[in-house]
Amino acid sequence: MSTDPGKQKLKRHHHTVPRLLLRRFADGKRIMRVPLDGSGPKPIGIGDATVRSHFYSMQDKTGQRDDTIENLLADLEDQTARVITKIVAEHVWPLSIADRAVLGEWVAAQYARIPAVRQANNEIADQLLKMAIAIGGKPEARRRMEAQSDGPVSDEEVDAAWAELSDFSSYYVELPVNDHLITMGQAMATAYKMVMARSWKLCRFERKTLLLPDHPVTLLRDEEEPEWRGVGLANAAAIMVPIDRRAAIIMTASGGRDGMFPASTAVAKELNRRFAWNSRIELFHHPDDNPLAGIELPPVRSVEAEFSQTAGNFLQAEGYTGTAYWG
Repeated sequence: MSTDPGKQKLKRHHHTVPRLLLRRFADGKRIMRVPLDGSGPKPIGIGDATVRSHFYSMQDKTGQRDDTIENLLADLEDQTARVITKIVAEHVWPLSIADRAVLGEWVAAQYARIPAVRQANNEIADQLLKMAIAIGGKPEARRRMEAQSDGPVSDEEVDAAWAELSDFSSYYVELPVNDHLITMGQAMATAYKMVMARSWKLCRFERKTLLLPDHPVTLLRDEEEPEWRGVGLANAAAIMVPIDRRAAIIMTASGGRDGMFPASTAVAKELNRRFAWNSRIELFHHPDDNPLAGIELPPVRSVEAEFSQTAGNFLQAEGYTGTAYWG
């Protein structure tokens, strides 16, 4: 952290679910946290919910941190808070073009900024590097070692390096935080276009209440899509986002007009079920509410990316020759 007295103190604690959303599910200061590990619900202060240290801090070459991204997200949240107040308290719907753009940008940001995206990128980077190691074998390890040492290396040195590199379970590759933040910005731009192209429906409840997942932007799979294709913003049948304990926005196919989505007990339960299953480690609700009644909670989700073949399938010390174990 800089010691320059002219600079503001860095924000260390970053919310991965923005405060503006947490406040709408809280009783003023507290929100009910429901861990997915079975440890039981517990009220906590909204200042302590979904906090990660320096999660959005850029770093320069010396390791100095920068709050630029966190400040940009905070500015966007301030604008979005005013738009959500119009929707919930003033019953403004559909939104003006300007307000719709603000909320669309915020939804895009919330989709791109979540820890799951960062974890998935790390898992992919880890697997790609290990795949390159597995395919290259000792010959590639030797080539790289000699390039770094500017000279020949012994067989013993190569064997030792290969033993360490090929023990894939002993290490895990993570991308630099700056790479994640650059990717986040790119993903936000793409997500914004997809979100804005859809028709938005507001679902407002009078009696029933909603829960808040730790990853709020929830996608509904199109049943006509094959399962192997996965689901993303482009091919989701709907995008569902809770904006208040009694309101959610459901983004359906493109081309239609914005309007209202019929609210009912069944719709509230279905939204809560899907919100719950979009959570990774925890979910939240207002201390006075019971939106989880009759809903089975998912287990903690510890893996984001799935691979049909992993680096271990191609691991050959002499280098990959085209024959791999496909079990």
